[in-house]
Amino acid sequence: MQPSLSVVRRKPKDRSRLEGLAGRLQLALRTCSRGVGDEVDSYLYVGSGFLRLAIEERLLAKARQARVRRELEAVVAELSKAISLDHQPFSATARGLVVPASSVKGNVRSRLELSFARGREGFRSCFIRASGAGRPPARGQQGWRHYRIWEESLREERGSPCDCTGGWEECEVCLLCDLFGTAGLQGLVSFSDFVGERVETERLNLPTGEKLEAVKPGSVFKGSVTFRSLEPVELGLLLYGMGLRDSRVGKPVLLGKLKYRRDLPHVFGVVRYELQKLELAPFSQPLKVDGLEIPPGGGAEGEVLGRLVAGLVKLVRTTYGGELLDVDEVGALEHLEA
Repeated sequence: MQPSLSVVRRKPKDRSRLEGLAGRLQLALRTCSRGVGDEVDSYLYVGSGFLRLAIEERLLAKARQARVRRELEAVVAELSKAISLDHQPFSATARGLVVPASSVKGNVRSRLELSFARGREGFRSCFIRASGAGRPPARGQQGWRHYRIWEESLREERGSPCDCTGGWEECEVCLLCDLFGTAGLQGLVSFSDFVGERVETERLNLPTGEKLEAVKPGSVFKGSVTFRSLEPVELGLLLYGMGLRDSRVGKPVLLGKLKYRRDLPHVFGVVRYELQKLELAPFSQPLKVDGLEIPPGGGAEGEVLGRLVAGLVKLVRTTYGGELLDVDEVGALEHLEA
């Protein structure tokens, strides 16, 4: 194991003041599909955390008709042999199928954490959940694909995650904890659930024995991210974590259960983020980047929005230089399996 290396920490921004950029990003999240020009057809599964049981209706009817204890015990004995797990449902709320806000936020944040390599002063980010360096898992062991893809940032220890539960005076955090929040500190960005708008599901029986209700290739979920007190480079960093580079349509990234598996009949978890609109709040500072300016209360869509994304990502690369990796996680995974 490599020796522990420091994480660059600073005093977080004052949450009681509004300064810098504030507004909202409207986004779509789409499962990749050859039908719209992607290189792969991909299913997506994000679980609800609930298990669904399959019980024959005739046994339920017998249970309802049981009139004495002996009859009921006989039905229970029969049920214990007949109950099986049904297809596990996709995450849903009263609004329909959703990719929960926590899943989207975790997906963007973890990609940014993994994208920061060690700089001259240390790492720009802690790992909010992962412990960092350890013995590299051997091929075939749990997590080996994840480790191989992100090895450059995972092979060195980052120590404990940031923690502000001890009070404001003692609080110092890394760049990403200031942006996304950590224990005792509210984030400057807030994600909504991404609600399915054009979604079809399919019940899949996998060779592993798992039965899942997954969404099919080409499915679309829509949601938003609100932000406040950001600098332009921090807004660009948020887009970078979604895989956006030189246009408002991001490169393919991985999300959800089974995203690293390529030994199944179906591909899972290859998605794209698409930025549809940027809106600034009336109390925001103007957004100026690469010759473009969006005034307070204004917004951007279409071709202007694409130029804005390219300008913000250029600013991110100029600011962080070689510390910021640009890993093609989907391509790297395919290379591992070749």
